[in-house]
Amino acid sequence: MMNNLVLAAVLLLAQDPADALQAEIDALKAPKVAWREIAWKSCLFDGLRESREKSKPVLLWVFIDRPVDDARC
Repeated sequence: MMNNLVLAAVLLLAQDPADALQAEIDALKAPKVAWREIAWKSCLFDGLRESREKSKPVLLWVFIDRPVDDARC
């Protein structure tokens, strides 16, 4: 943890602010996360086709951007 803080401080002093911020963000990320290895599909039909071919389940992620005070549901 201390090494990461020292690295971040050195990067902040050595680079322009945008590069330093990006380096700090990259240092905080886990190096290998399983969900980043998934070839996500943006088309449901492509995902269903691949699921059927590989005999794997489908995870459907749906996000609806609606106001918090929307009383329709």
